Amino acid sequence: MKNKINIFAAALIALLVFSSGCTKDFESINSDPNRPSLSQTAPNLLLTGAIETMTDRVHNIFLGHEMGSCWVQHMAKVQYTDEDRYVPRVSVINATWTSFYANSGFDIQTIYNYAVATEHDGYKGVALILKSYIISVLTDIFGDIPYTEMFMGSAEEAVLSPIYDSQSSIYTALIANLTEANTLLGATSSSIDGDILFDGDLDLWQKFANSLKLRLLMRISDRVSPASEMTAMLGSPATYPIFESSDEHAALHYLGSVPNNHPINENRKTRDDHRVSKSIIDIMYAEVAAPRFDYRVMAYAEVSDGTGDYVGIPNGLLSATAGAYNGNGLANTSKIGRYFTQGTTPGMLMSYQELQFILAEAAHKDYIPGGDTKAEEYYVEGITSSYYMYTDEIEQGFVDFYGKDPGESSVDDMLSLFLEDGGWVYDPSKAMEQIATQKWVAMFDQGLQAWFEWRRLGFPVLTPAADGVIDQIPVRAFYPSDEFAKNSVNVAAAAAALGGPDDLTTKVWWDVN
Repeated sequence: MKNKINIFAAALIALLVFSSGCTKDFESINSDPNRPSLSQTAPNLLLTGAIETMTDRVHNIFLGHEMGSCWVQHMAKVQYTDEDRYVPRVSVINATWTSFYANSGFDIQTIYNYAVATEHDGYKGVALILKSYIISVLTDIFGDIPYTEMFMGSAEEAVLSPIYDSQSSIYTALIANLTEANTLLGATSSSIDGDILFDGDLDLWQKFANSLKLRLLMRISDRVSPASEMTAMLGSPATYPIFESSDEHAALHYLGSVPNNHPINENRKTRDDHRVSKSIIDIMYAEVAAPRFDYRVMAYAEVSDGTGDYVGIPNGLLSATAGAYNGNGLANTSKIGRYFTQGTTPGMLMSYQELQFILAEAAHKDYIPGGDTKAEEYYVEGITSSYYMYTDEIEQGFVDFYGKDPGESSVDDMLSLFLEDGGWVYDPSKAMEQIATQKWVAMFDQGLQAWFEWRRLGFPVLTPAADGVIDQIPVRAFYPSDEFAKNSVNVAAAAAALGGPDDLTTKVWWDVN
């Protein structure tokens, strides 16, 4: 009996000691090492990862190329033509949502939270820009999406089923974000690390903020006039700097080898089924007798192996029909130009050329001063800077096509011939067709943004997929199936608010074309 009492007493003492120790070190023992506190955040590492993840997703082979570039008819498919026929993969829709929200988006939100807590205006401004970029892409793909309650799953009062905000309110918030970012970056003396987009140059980040703001203002211009904001920005260039030359653009310069190579380069290692669309070949080259030879076709396309000529393929053919096209769909149509399939091909997010066409449209529509005189200047600069971007590829393409050096026929001469003799001299009576078409040409390989802008502007006039499952080019993507499984009430409400079915044919709010 005595032994039993002693054993019980010893156990009780041990329990009390253990309990006391646990209470003393409770906070450190029960801290999850896999969920560091905000003060332990490494914003430089998060920034590097977020920029690459975001750019990889924008240029993802299924999203950026087989949906974006095929739907806007820059590229086409010879095999596995489902996306080209308007049958997107449900898994790609789900992955797009998850990647932008849970991967790059959450990392950017963490950078923002860190910057607010530490009063670091450099990281805060950059985070606002990247957040605005990501959310603008998501809302332009889907329409209404979660915004005010996003990234709150780990909040003190967790929101696991976020509501969907209207696209109009989202755009208001994004434009305000970019205005704030411009103010922060214009005044800060702080520095940032981990920046693989602009190498820590906050002046370029500020220019990106304002150039992106002009894009977003123009995108909703059929709903909300951008005149006052655009005029204020263009009238105060010191306060609102924008991209000033073709050397200034937002593009990730990939390193060239896995995992830091351009997505289409990795895809080309095992596949050879992407071709240049007949639509863009017809506009740039097929009507050469007009004459309308656009020498940029030598950068955008390869001469086909079987014909020795530039030959596009119609979009949205059945695989068997595409395989037999022109005698042999793979051999007798043009592959995508080598510039766009290299490991080091830049992942373009926003170009100087795009900005020039935005300004041309703004001037033509009197959103900014200058009228058609300024519109023509911006229009010509957009085309000119696009040509110079591909000088080496055009000159090499000349050699490949003609079998000789261009000699005295420089890219300058080719550009002059195109503008003066090719039917593209600026004409105010058809300005929007010219601006929109040349913007579409200049945005080759920027599939999503080119698709968004084509939906808004409607030029060039494109014929829907030959064997498409619907009879029109898609104007949005349907909501992810994962949302219907995890956030069913809110996604169902958003789908009901579209004003049409949750499918590829129902327009988003800004699309009144």
